[in-house]
Amino acid sequence: MKKKLSIALAITAIAPFGLIACGDDDDESADDSASTAEESTTEDTASAGGGGTVAFTAAEDGSLAYEEDSAETEAGTVTVELDNPSSTPHNVIIEGPDGDVGGTDTVTQDTTSADVELEPGDYVFYCSVSGHRDGGMEGDLTVE
Repeated sequence: MKKKLSIALAITAIAPFGLIACGDDDDESADDSASTAEESTTEDTASAGGGGTVAFTAAEDGSLAYEEDSAETEAGTVTVELDNPSSTPHNVIIEGPDGDVGGTDTVTQDTTSADVELEPGDYVFYCSVSGHRDGGMEGDLTVE
């Protein structure tokens, strides 16, 4: 009887540790599944296309010019990046057929970016600082 009682007590004492260990494995599996699902969604979104990044660089000497006079990207959420190494303030504004659709902040000797939703079509990018667009700081953006 004492032997059976000792075995029962030992099993009772050890059982919670077995359950905890099993519980941890299940949690890790759930975390792994969630992580895999998240990675899959990210990859599906990236592979499905759409959006992208369009980078512009202002002239280093401070003149009213971007290094790019045209650019292309895919429709969707587009990140518009500006690198302005000069002390002259610049930005990038995207203009569609119905007006401005978005753009970056104005910066000097800095970089900036903004996300803009773009449909397929032809757009113009330009600097909205007074006199800069008139000075030639604009170009064509094609969105496919």
